[in-house]
Amino acid sequence: SPRPPRQLRLCGAAMKVFEVAFVFGFCVAAAIGEQAPTSLETSSPLGKVLELMDSLAAKVTKEGEVEAKAYKEYFEWCDDTSKNANFAIATAAAQKEKLEAKIAQLTSAIEVSTAKIEDLAAAIAQAEAELKNATLIREKEAEDFAAGEQELMTAIDVISRAIGILEKEMAKNPAALAQVDSTNMASLVQALGTVLDAAAFPSSDQKKLIAFVQSKQGDQDEDLELSAPAAATYKTHSGGIVEVLEDMKEKAETELADMRKAEINTKHNYEMLKQSLEDQAAADTKDMDDEKAAKAASEEAKATAEGELEMTSKDLANSKAELETAHSTCMQVAADHEQT
Repeated sequence: SPRPPRQLRLCGAAMKVFEVAFVFGFCVAAAIGEQAPTSLETSSPLGKVLELMDSLAAKVTKEGEVEAKAYKEYFEWCDDTSKNANFAIATAAAQKEKLEAKIAQLTSAIEVSTAKIEDLAAAIAQAEAELKNATLIREKEAEDFAAGEQELMTAIDVISRAIGILEKEMAKNPAALAQVDSTNMASLVQALGTVLDAAAFPSSDQKKLIAFVQSKQGDQDEDLELSAPAAATYKTHSGGIVEVLEDMKEKAETELADMRKAEINTKHNYEMLKQSLEDQAAADTKDMDDEKAAKAASEEAKATAEGELEMTSKDLANSKAELETAHSTCMQVAADHEQT
């Protein structure tokens, strides 16, 4: 804590010494005056005392001037210290307020980034789940298409070869198959089996062909039950066996073409959906990475600001304590000066 200058302390003591010396000198002078004669020669002891007192008075006066100067300089120091402390307090208080506002702003930015990161993570997870589900559906569709395509291609091939064999047999014996009742499934299957056996058509292909004919005949029967049959529909059944097979082949080829067209559209739609989901997930991932970087930067800046705030708060407290101490000490010195 600040103390008054040494000159102030010494000069105060000198004043007390002067007071004592003055009283002592006065008493000595009085005693000598009572005993000594009135001549000039006998008055020299009193002169010595007066000379001593004059010297002491001059010394005390000089020290008083030094004390006054030191007192003035001390209180100039008090004023400077007070001004500097007040300036330091105002600066630290402003800096403290600024840092607190910055920390609050950074805290809000961190919270916003955290919320955005959570939303983006949820969006990415949802897109990945949708893509996974769409991929599973697409794989099942592709599998079904491959099986259906293979089945139709096999049927078309078997029908084509069967038609070729039947045409050869009809060339040899036109009347044998000209009027087969194609409306009777059992009759049709029996006729096909007889001709194909005679032509050494593979039994496995015969089974495929007969199964296909039966399945298509079943489909046609279901269609007839759902709507009134037209004359053209029955006309198809009234022709020869070759015509029936050619009609089935044509329908199989049409079905195959429609199936392939549907597969192309389905695959295209899946690819578009996949691309859209992947693009969105990539954009969300980039945004999430940016938000993570922004959050990290805010957290670092907040930590720095909190460290600066702690130091500023300590400086502010120290400046206030310094001002209080200087004020108390300077007031005490002023009181002591008044007393001396």
